[in-house]
Amino acid sequence: YAPNVRFCEVILNGEYKGLYLMTETLTNGENCRLDISEPIEGTGKTGYLLRLDRGSTEPIKNIETFTNYAYRNLQVVDIKYPRSQSLTQEMVDEIVREFSAFEKALYSYDYDTLDYGYSHNIDVESFVDYYIINEFTTNYDAGWLSTYIYKDIGGKYRMVIWDFNSACDNYRDPVTSPQHIELQHNVWYFMLTKDEYFTDRIIRRYRALRQTFLSEEYLYRYIDDTVAYLGDAVERNFAVWGYTFDLDLRQPEERNPRSFAEAIAQLKTFIQERGQWLDDHIEIIRQYSHASKNKKFNH
Repeated sequence: YAPNVRFCEVILNGEYKGLYLMTETLTNGENCRLDISEPIEGTGKTGYLLRLDRGSTEPIKNIETFTNYAYRNLQVVDIKYPRSQSLTQEMVDEIVREFSAFEKALYSYDYDTLDYGYSHNIDVESFVDYYIINEFTTNYDAGWLSTYIYKDIGGKYRMVIWDFNSACDNYRDPVTSPQHIELQHNVWYFMLTKDEYFTDRIIRRYRALRQTFLSEEYLYRYIDDTVAYLGDAVERNFAVWGYTFDLDLRQPEERNPRSFAEAIAQLKTFIQERGQWLDDHIEIIRQYSHASKNKKFNH
């Protein structure tokens, strides 16, 4: 699942506020595309949406997980759906039980077996796609902040594509160069990439996507079409917010674009360099699933 988005110009109380990207919220209910099973009254069973981040201000929503208990994950998993008014302790207990079963299977000696491994708990294709899109864009938050995962009653866990403001070298610190592999270090992918089947799925899926939606040609055309669609709205926006180009939000200073055109050029350069590097080096993720690296994890 990935949210729908629309560009829009905002006028509030007669005052022009600029150009915004309106984004579909991650929620459940009528006309929502993230169609999660609703609670079954009196059973504790429900579909649910979880977030890996800094936690909720409502204690009942913050759950204890196996990876948190084992110090594999220093962030907090909290329940985003069901909402507070519908959430019961019985539901929380059931969510904790199911999520712990997934993480324990993932971190067990049998993590890659058909009988007891993680594949019983997750939609592998969803986790593969999440890995690729976030690895390709070097999304700084992926896998440890603003990370969402959901599950229907009787279903498997699926990932959500979400929150890319710190992607494509747009993070304040220069920690997201195009020449590296990042996501393997994050909590669930640390174990998933130890499975040769999973890393092979990533490589094959990446190669396929580079011929379609992740190809340089497709992405450049999408960017150019979007710029053309926005038209004069860009100038109207920067008549309000143009001073942001005077701020040194990234370090070192030369990483900061000084115009809209320069920002577009930076994005295209990143896509070209990142794509080329991954084309040449995506196979190196096989090291994470090699037997010599995983002796202490293997059954």
